Amino acid sequence: MDKITTIKTETEELLGKMITKFEVEVADDGGVFQVIIKTDEEVSTVIGRHGETIRAIQKILEVVLYKKFNERVEILVNVNDFREKQKERLETMAREYADQTKSTGTAGYIRSLSSFERKLIHEFITANYPDLSTTSVGEGRDRQLVIEVKK
Repeated sequence: MDKITTIKTETEELLGKMITKFEVEVADDGGVFQVIIKTDEEVSTVIGRHGETIRAIQKILEVVLYKKFNERVEILVNVNDFREKQKERLETMAREYADQTKSTGTAGYIRSLSSFERKLIHEFITANYPDLSTTSVGEGRDRQLVIEVKK
């Protein structure tokens, strides 16, 4: 069985335990498998509060697929374009913090971000604000992203 078929089957089995109506598509995007889930009725069940459930589904699938293939399989789970909407929201937030940091000269601190969200903001600031830098400070749930003027 090829990877795409196996990923689709495992995703469908996992989702079948959570919701009733859904469609799953899997595509290989340069070694990262995009797992696209479409559902009309039970979106919040699959995405969860602040995307917690979608991240958990992704992690569970990564573990299951590792056991199946004896190697790490990179996947990105997306539900009804959640990732695209999340990226837009994070870029808007990053732009607001960056503009505030530039105008006041004081560092901006953003809390309660996942590692994926911090990565998106790091990339956005690096690409769009050459006079600013970003770092992550703290550990675990207390980790925060800092946007500051380059020295």
